[in-house]
Amino acid sequence: MKKVVVLMSAYNGEKYIEEQINSILCQRGMNTLFDLSILVRDDGSTDGTKNILNKLSTNNNVVFLNKLTDNLGVKKSFFYLLHGAPEADLYFFSDQDDIWPQNKVERFFAHYAALRETDQNKAVGLYSDLWIADEFGKSTNVKMSEMYDWSRDADYQYLSWNYRVTGAAFAINSKTRNILSNLTESIIDKINMHDSFIGLIISTTGKLIEIDEPLLYYRQHESNVVGASHSSKSILQRIRLLLSTVDRLENDNLLLLKWIDEEQPELNDGGDSRFYFDHFKTLKYSRNLIKRVLAWKYLASNITLNKIRVVSFIKAVGRM
Repeated sequence: MKKVVVLMSAYNGEKYIEEQINSILCQRGMNTLFDLSILVRDDGSTDGTKNILNKLSTNNNVVFLNKLTDNLGVKKSFFYLLHGAPEADLYFFSDQDDIWPQNKVERFFAHYAALRETDQNKAVGLYSDLWIADEFGKSTNVKMSEMYDWSRDADYQYLSWNYRVTGAAFAINSKTRNILSNLTESIIDKINMHDSFIGLIISTTGKLIEIDEPLLYYRQHESNVVGASHSSKSILQRIRLLLSTVDRLENDNLLLLKWIDEEQPELNDGGDSRFYFDHFKTLKYSRNLIKRVLAWKYLASNITLNKIRVVSFIKAVGRM
């Protein structure tokens, strides 16, 4: 029987976490097509989250990791969970406040099974579309792919300048987990978020599969760590967010290049991706204006948002 491990990091999630966990435990095919366990740790909550998790952990399918209670932050917490997880065919990342439809795991396995065995032996990541949900977990009938243009394939060139993979709708295979177990603390400390960086790694070394159907109710509320919309932010907040977004994207690309050079993984394209990401080093560190502009020009065809294009060009020209 196939094995599934769901990884959940919780922080002050008492309002929604029980509904989220119960939706995972109601997956169609559980105990017949696959075994499923939820590995959850609390990241230093100050509300009643830990009490709820202690209650839910009486279910044998829910394992509450309560030895390390420090606040690690969301990305480190997920890597901690991943390193401590048992062997499985697929590892799903889960937020604490969404709702899984009953066919989520079943559909992910269907797409995974459709891969050739040689591809399953590579790093594989699968991500689905999402229903944007209100604070009550009810669908707004708007899909994430409709809010953001998903018409282009999420290859490494696209992911170098754009976000696509949302952790709450993301699963990886055991090969990917083994690769990630070798990530150094120096890289984990500096990446933006676990989901986007893992997506980058898979896009250069394996298969990143898009499931063109919404398999998550992505709840939007006032306490979201990362949400689907920034419409409520002021103009100044949006400008600051835009500047930091460009910085984070460039930083993750440089960290991927560092990982490639240190680990020497087998790349999908025989090294073209390493050549591509090397341009980000020129973009950030070259003191030659012409070289920086040429590097930006080489990379810029993969920027889909004009505001990112403008800001990244200004930064390329302005660096000294």
